[in-house]
Amino acid sequence: MDFKPNYPIYLQVADFICEKVLTRTWLDSDKLPSVKELAVTTSVNPNTVIKALGYLQDNDILTTQRGIGYFLTDAAYQQTLALKRRQFIEEDVPALFANMKLLEVPLEQLISLHEKGLPDEKK
Repeated sequence: MDFKPNYPIYLQVADFICEKVLTRTWLDSDKLPSVKELAVTTSVNPNTVIKALGYLQDNDILTTQRGIGYFLTDAAYQQTLALKRRQFIEEDVPALFANMKLLEVPLEQLISLHEKGLPDEKK
């Protein structure tokens, strides 16, 4: 993983898991890889993975079965979508709007760009 500065690593690990859920690589009720496997995959300490998993449990995305491991909840996709939307609106949108104001980019131009899609995005 490429880590972002000034953003806690455990949240970046949680984001990695959320991306797997949102892309439907991992589905509701699926068993997650072990803590050790996730630590190797994300190149972090197992304690960091445990902290990320705890954060996702607190947000009703994961559940644990003692002695078996971590599982996505039955509503993991919807819970993840709600969490990431909330984070986007609270964290990303204010910075986007501030930059738009600073650069005098009208909302209509942003809407037009959104409707056209990114150059490598397929419709």
